[in-house]
Amino acid sequence: MNKEMIRPQITAYECMLLIFSELVKKGKTLLRQDTLVSTLYEYRENEATEILFEDIAFRKNLDTITSVDVEDSLSRLQTFGAIGRLNPAYEKIVIYISREEADNFLNSFAEQYKDAADIVSEAF
Repeated sequence: MNKEMIRPQITAYECMLLIFSELVKKGKTLLRQDTLVSTLYEYRENEATEILFEDIAFRKNLDTITSVDVEDSLSRLQTFGAIGRLNPAYEKIVIYISREEADNFLNSFAEQYKDAADIVSEAF
């Protein structure tokens, strides 16, 4: 039995950082957390954007969509100071990435990833 661990082309963390960097470029630094996962879910099988979601699993129940991968990525981004969550219910996400940092991060990826992140960021 051949079991190989293959790193995805883009991790869940990098996916979220790419999307947030595109949002910063557009001047959008505040978004609702309660609609984040369901919005991302809509793009997981879109031909132009599916490359971003290779490392993200979603779980759909009757009326809710969750993703441990997205939540873990948000926690990491918050730990590193790239985002913050507003109290008391953590319903809003504030993006603290500077425009220069966003440009540098986006430029480290191929055009197909930047284009996909641009398409997804339009939903916010």
